[in-house]
Amino acid sequence: MISIRKVAFVSPSWTNWQHRLMAGALRYADAHPRILIRGFAPAHDLETTAGELESWGAEGLYGVLEYDDVNRLLGTLKRRLPMVNSALSAERPGVVTVIGDFSAFVETAVGHLRQLGLRSLAILVLEEGPQVRENLVKTFLRIAKPRNPAKASLVYAADRGALWNPEAPVKPVPRRLAQWLAELPKPAGILCCHLGGGGYIIRCCRALGLRVPEDVAVIGSDDTDLCLASDPTLTSVLLSLETVGFEAMRLLMDMIAGRSPPSATVRLRCADLHVRESTGARRPEICDIAGALECIQEQACRGITVREVIRQTQRVSRVTFHKRFHEIVGKTPAQALRERQLQEVRRLLTGTELPIAMISDLCGFSSPKVLARLFRAAEGTTLRAYRKDR
Repeated sequence: MISIRKVAFVSPSWTNWQHRLMAGALRYADAHPRILIRGFAPAHDLETTAGELESWGAEGLYGVLEYDDVNRLLGTLKRRLPMVNSALSAERPGVVTVIGDFSAFVETAVGHLRQLGLRSLAILVLEEGPQVRENLVKTFLRIAKPRNPAKASLVYAADRGALWNPEAPVKPVPRRLAQWLAELPKPAGILCCHLGGGGYIIRCCRALGLRVPEDVAVIGSDDTDLCLASDPTLTSVLLSLETVGFEAMRLLMDMIAGRSPPSATVRLRCADLHVRESTGARRPEICDIAGALECIQEQACRGITVREVIRQTQRVSRVTFHKRFHEIVGKTPAQALRERQLQEVRRLLTGTELPIAMISDLCGFSSPKVLARLFRAAEGTTLRAYRKDR
């Protein structure tokens, strides 16, 4: 009887990136039955995770772990397990790193940025560790050939929480980063290959008053979810992560079977460019009228303005929105807001005994006098008369 091979998929974060790697690993398992893959998602306590996966009986590890996490996890295990890792990490016996070829990432990104006619190109590396400068910075300098190599890179360890959470605050921007961004000749193009790094750069630029992409064009390596969570949306060079996951599992199963890997690091050339707003792509001129109406329905009585409706729901100009809204709805956005407020006023007048002043406040009017004037114009009667007649 053939035994089941158990593989633990370990990652402290689960974005679309990790899910696509897992999909590739599962595709391999589907073609090679009797493989069981289980996900482990430690927040901070890798020691507990190590105990859990050992209790489960894992025979191999597929990780998406960075430098310190790899060492902490393996140092906690009671017995050595073969491991494949799909994140940058230091070479370590028994661990094979399977990642995209960074040269392909840089070549693709630099080729796009050069088309924009920028004055300077640079790379931001948001972690420190063995071989960072050798593998990342030197590769970038060799391919990009920036005019001022000494100023074309910055390496420092950023807080993971600020990277992985697209809404995390960045103020105050770290002094080294703020100075480096300020000194880059503008317009500049910046590459960052770390999870969440592209969105982090965009937020830092905005905090410093730098426009993206007018002053700084940004290219990251995040998957669609984090790219679309950025404002402006992030241009990304993305690996075929399913291919990476498939190849990682193939190597790991060879290691579990006792076969030696071809090398400590396997680099796959499978990079695709996805152009979005952070390097100048325009959003399509499509009005979201349904979204605007939903916003009006829910927030009109909170005093929302037409300008705020546009900001929350639209990706088109104010003029375009007003024109399309009137064509489809048959009234202006301001009229739709006012009608929704008056609708709620009528409901409260007939269904409650609340005083007029409170109704005015609940329905988003600036004062009872303003409500009284607008209500008479719309209904041809006073608020009290309307309530009495109903």
